[in-house]
Amino acid sequence: MLTRNALCALASLLWVSTSVAEELHFVTEEFPPFSYSRGAIASGALPEIVDATCLILQWRCHIEVLPWRRALQKAEDGEVDGIFTVIQSPARQQAFFITPMLVTSSYDFYTLRNSNFHYSQPDDLHGRQVGVYGPSGTSFVLQESLNNTPDVEVKLVTNNHRLLLMLNAGRFGEQGIVVLNRDVARHLIEHEYLYALRHAGHLASISYGIGFSRKKVTPAQFQAFNRGLNTLRNNGQLATILQRYGLHPAN
Repeated sequence: MLTRNALCALASLLWVSTSVAEELHFVTEEFPPFSYSRGAIASGALPEIVDATCLILQWRCHIEVLPWRRALQKAEDGEVDGIFTVIQSPARQQAFFITPMLVTSSYDFYTLRNSNFHYSQPDDLHGRQVGVYGPSGTSFVLQESLNNTPDVEVKLVTNNHRLLLMLNAGRFGEQGIVVLNRDVARHLIEHEYLYALRHAGHLASISYGIGFSRKKVTPAQFQAFNRGLNTLRNNGQLATILQRYGLHPAN
């Protein structure tokens, strides 16, 4: 029979085990203004949204900024709990539970100002080289749009920053074309003073959410995070965070 002291000790252990906060590890990439590193701190709209949601839930959440391929591999392998930004695609849905879309943007074309190129349909890309950050959601959408367009060379570049610098330096030729996220392009052109570049057409609208590894996160944890996100949406915090970065909430 348990003594009173033993019962108290058992009750204390049970209380501690049920009161310990969830600890989640997220990974993201350099994708300003959605996410980026500021020293050792993950900054940007999506890290703020994750932090605010974890605060509502009283969870301890850590966000790490990594190269995208490494971040994606860790999330797919279940080495971390969550990853952002993610789009709704068959590959992402197979690997992750995906939250409702949080922010909307678009994939657009950019070229040098002295180019006469303007995109209106996939056939406009016939016989051209197109630079794109990938493998990524952007390259996936671009390849999908080119299914019936012959003789288009897609050149994958390791990040958006390098992609725009290459375009600005003429590495894709005087008629060079790249496609990337509109808001990322806006941010990089303003911060890197890349005013020799111009917008050259719209490819597709896109929305982003947060993915949770199916190998690591339980459905109950995922649903709890979604409830926290819903609170953030309903109290106006989500829209306020996005507005601060010049971004628009998804419907």
